[in-house]
Amino acid sequence: MSEAVRRRLGVIVNPRSRALREGRFGLGAPPAGLEQAAPASHEELMAALSGFASKGVDLLVVQGGDGTLREVLTALPRAFGEHPPEIAVLATGKTNLAARSLGSFGPGMKALERLRDAAERGSLRRQRLPVLEVASPGQDASGPLRGLLFGAGAFTDAKLLADRRLQRPGIHDGLVVALALAGVALRTQGRGNQSLRDGVPATVAPDRMPPVWGRSFLLLATPLDRLMLGLWPFWGEGQGPVRWLNVAAPPQRLMAALWAATRGRPRPWMPAAGYRSGRANRVAIHLGGPFVLDGEMFEPGPRGIELSAPGWVTFVTP
Repeated sequence: MSEAVRRRLGVIVNPRSRALREGRFGLGAPPAGLEQAAPASHEELMAALSGFASKGVDLLVVQGGDGTLREVLTALPRAFGEHPPEIAVLATGKTNLAARSLGSFGPGMKALERLRDAAERGSLRRQRLPVLEVASPGQDASGPLRGLLFGAGAFTDAKLLADRRLQRPGIHDGLVVALALAGVALRTQGRGNQSLRDGVPATVAPDRMPPVWGRSFLLLATPLDRLMLGLWPFWGEGQGPVRWLNVAAPPQRLMAALWAATRGRPRPWMPAAGYRSGRANRVAIHLGGPFVLDGEMFEPGPRGIELSAPGWVTFVTP
């Protein structure tokens, strides 16, 4: 029996995707045997995923960007419990970091057909990966957020810069990220940007390490083992699935540190200069400013947040 006969596919489409609004990459009516939904709210997404679960969907196709995938990952445990479906990404978002890091079949109907053909041939490649969880004491019944890349401080500034100036036709998603990060780094070198160099108030405590009080120029965390554009600003020791980076403010020798950190090869002087990185099971953070999770900004709240990665999801790629 072929894999396609055993599999049941369900498709979540982001109806607010700019590409879809412009008439690009539409999927049309779902083929026979394929469940499809275009939820416009969290409640509709929960209803769609719960319906998929009741119908035995075991391969979930997400057509959208990083934000769509974050919403799906956040809702998945409530809909599917301890047996989540495998996930394939059809990238139609602004930055598509997840698709570029994990792999994607591309956007639209042709990509969906390639996915179904690969499932029928049994040639899908699988990556079982932990999912980052951002929990806050006293949060509502929706539970913690789940995603793949957390950032704060200068990362939030890069997100705002990308939204305001760089999300234009003709500038592809990878270039948006590169230009935003480069723009923020260059701004720290000029006059009149003291607030950016001063960072945000933050207390960071990975696992049993003593908490570090002060101000952070940049905070990053991910359960992934690679990022887009060849960037890899993580190093250090420790156990656990959460890779974290904390750069103290104001940043020292930033351009030299960026060159070393993006290659995953820290220089000996960096820890003493405020560049700390490692792995942990949990990272407790009190943060005096918003954070970004997979492309969207959130407020941490007065009681802080905790990063962990207790759950796993299998992603499929060509």
